[in-house]
Formats: sequence, C-alpha cells, structure tokens
Amino acid sequence: IQVCGKIAYISQNAWIQTGTVQDNILFGSSMDKQRYHNTLARCSLVKDLELLPYGDCTQIGERGVNLSGGQKQRVQLARALYQNADIYLLDDPFSAVDAHTATSLFNEYVMSALSDKTVLLVTHQVDFLPVFDSILLMSDGQVIRSAPYQDLLADCEEFKDLVNAHKDTMGVSHRKNNIPHQRSKEVSIKETDGIHGSRYTESVKLSPAYQLIKKEERETGDAVFKSYMLYLRQKKGFLYFFLCMISHIIFVAGQILQNSWMAANVQNPHVSTLKFISVYIIIGACTMIFLLSRSLTVVALGIQSSRSLFSQLLNSLFRAPMSFFDSTPLGRVLSRVSSDLSIVDLDIPFALVVSLGTSLNACSNLGVLAVVTWQVLFVSVPMIVLAIKLQRYYLASAKELMRINGTTKSALASHLGESIAGAITIRAFEGEGRFFAKNLDLVDKNAS
Repeated sequence: IQVCGKIAYISQNAWIQTGTVQDNILFGSSMDKQRYHNTLARCSLVKDLELLPYGDCTQIGERGVNLSGGQKQRVQLARALYQNADIYLLDDPFSAVDAHTATSLFNEYVMSALSDKTVLLVTHQVDFLPVFDSILLMSDGQVIRSAPYQDLLADCEEFKDLVNAHKDTMGVSHRKNNIPHQRSKEVSIKETDGIHGSRYTESVKLSPAYQLIKKEERETGDAVFKSYMLYLRQKKGFLYFFLCMISHIIFVAGQILQNSWMAANVQNPHVSTLKFISVYIIIGACTMIFLLSRSLTVVALGIQSSRSLFSQLLNSLFRAPMSFFDSTPLGRVLSRVSSDLSIVDLDIPFALVVSLGTSLNACSNLGVLAVVTWQVLFVSVPMIVLAIKLQRYYLASAKELMRINGTTKSALASHLGESIAGAITIRAFEGEGRFFAKNLDLVDKNAS
C-alpha cells in the first residue's frame, strides 16, 4: 500500500510505555507548549492530570497499570494527536470510555482536531456514522458496501437492520432511565464545557522518591557472613556442608599420607617394590572415594538449597500485593528468577566448597613445609599478607561489577519486552530507529 504522508495509529487495546504521562504523549517529539496543552484539552485529560499526584510527570507503571482503561485510551489518543500526522487510523478507540466521554471525544477530537486530516475509524457505534464521508460496511471479513450514510440507509438492507437495531436498543434504554431529553442535553453540554473549564497548569517536579517505580536497589560492600549462613540453613544444608568438608579433610590427609609414604620408603631396602606400589595405590584409591563423596555432597547441597530458595521466591511472588507488580518492572522480576537464581543454583555451592577446600590445601601444604623446613615461614608469611591485600582489592570491584550487571540486565529485559508488545504502534509512528538505538544503548551499558 502506497501511503502519502505521516501515519498515526491508535489500537483498540492501549499500549502505554513505562515512564511519565508526558513522555508517553510526546513519544520522542520535542515539546511545543501550546500544542501540548491543546492536545490535553482535546483528549479530556486535564481533569485526570489534576488528580494524579505529580500531574503529567507522574510515573506510569508497566502496561499502564496505574491508569484506568479510559485514561490509557485517552493518553494514546493524545500521543497520536500530538504527532500532527496526515493520516489517522483509529481502531475503535472509544470502546474503553463511557458514552458521554465518547461523544465529547468524538466532537473535540475527530470532528474538530482532525477536521483537516484523513481519518479511518473502525467502530461499532452507529451514532457517529452520519458525519463520515464514506462508510465501508463489513461482513465475514469482507467489505460488502461502500457509500455515504444516506445512500447505505436507502439501498442496503443489512445496514438498515443494523441502524434500526441500535435505535431500538437506545429507545429501550431511554424508557428505562426515564430521563427527559432536555435534561440529558444539559448534562451533555455541561460535561463538554468541563473539558476546557479549567486550564491545565504544568505540574512541578517533586522529589522522585515517592514515584511509583522505585530505582532498583543494589547492595554495597562485601557479602556478609549472614548470607552464607542463610544459604546453608536451607534443607539440611549444614549437614551436607559438614559431610563435604569431612570428605575433603580426609582426602587432603590421604594425599599427605601418600606423599609421606613415598618419601619415607622410596629408598628403604626393607620394603619391597610390590609392597611400596601396593600401599601407594591403596591410599590413592581410598582418597578417590572421599573425593567422589565430596563432589556428590556438593551437588546435593546445591540442589536442595536452590530448590528451597526457588520455592520461597515463587511463594513470595504469588503472594505479593498488586502494588508490588505495579511498581516493579517485569524485567527486574525476570532477572531475579533467571540469571540471579542460576548463580545460586550453580556457582555458589561449588565456589563455596572449592574456596574452603583450596584454603585447606594451602594450609596443609604450608604446615608440612613448616614442619620439614621452618625457614620457609620467612617467605610464606609476607606472601600470604600480599595475597590477602590483592584479594581484597580484586573482590571490591568484582562484586560491584556483578551487581551492576544484574541491575542493567533487568532494564534491558524490561525495554525489550515492552518494545515487542508495542511493535505495531512503534512501526506506525516510525519509531523503530529510536527504540532500536535505545535497545543498543542498554545492551552497551550492560556489556561495558
């Protein structure tokens, strides 16, 4: 389809970005105060913004969770109107608002603001049809007639039945309500005047501390000892850890014994070669059994602890109040249950046991060296001090990088999910380049 001019599209199910009301209306365009205030008035948003705590600077949660269906639809209408496009595609935008607001919006928005634009409106509301230049009547996914209102009413039986059915329904509704025509007309005029009744004053940006979406928290400093204790308290964690360390101590003792046997008897004439090799192999085989036992207990520790923590996480998520999901982006939740939990599943149990095991190995080797040649302490003690200082220097940055990685990854996941959900709207407004650049920027931040 060849399109001459800029397109603005309004979907039936409103797509709202995470951000402020103003960001959603501007949608990447520069601010024009006069056009912005006119847009708010045309879309009946003035009263709504006065009720919001921060006016148009109020943060909107993911999918517009803290706005009603009608408010979301009107923000979407304002976004399209502010773009000042040539062609407007409206997919039943008045279905989410009440009848009075729909009438006001139709008069102010379609008939007034878009009077010099090309408008394609999909609707079930027959009341609006007489003002349109051409009506496409559809049935079973096909256009069966295309003509102005009066021509369709005179020539097309299907259209006439549709209009008459609507009039019958409206007649029954008026009789039930028993409202005089003059009174309803006054209400309609009063509500329409209310759109322009109060001038919208731009809200002052207050402290962002009380906005809906809080900045993601990030710990600082070393991982506290309490965290490791909490991990080991899950599902017999202390028992598995104790068995693991006992197995490793026996394994280290076996290695020392094996080396001692070889050193003491390699030149002993009273020990035959067969006996020398047999004892050496038996000690090695026994140490292998304890090494396997250590590995199995590490796996059991990791599985039991991660299963327990995952169950607690799911229980917390399912029992969290709705306000938690309003103020927490989906990417942040996904980051916790995917990459963060993967570290708990795989990295922590092995890293914990290996770090303690290698420390034990180093101590045992140093102990043997000190017994045999005590002068080695003059070299080893300064080296230990230097190693501890280097370790602290390295870990300070390594831990912060891990935390930064977690927070930047959640922002990337949120933006990607949001962009996919609003892909049709983004394409219609030709915003692919801006969203793609934003995505690349978030990827760069996470990668760097």
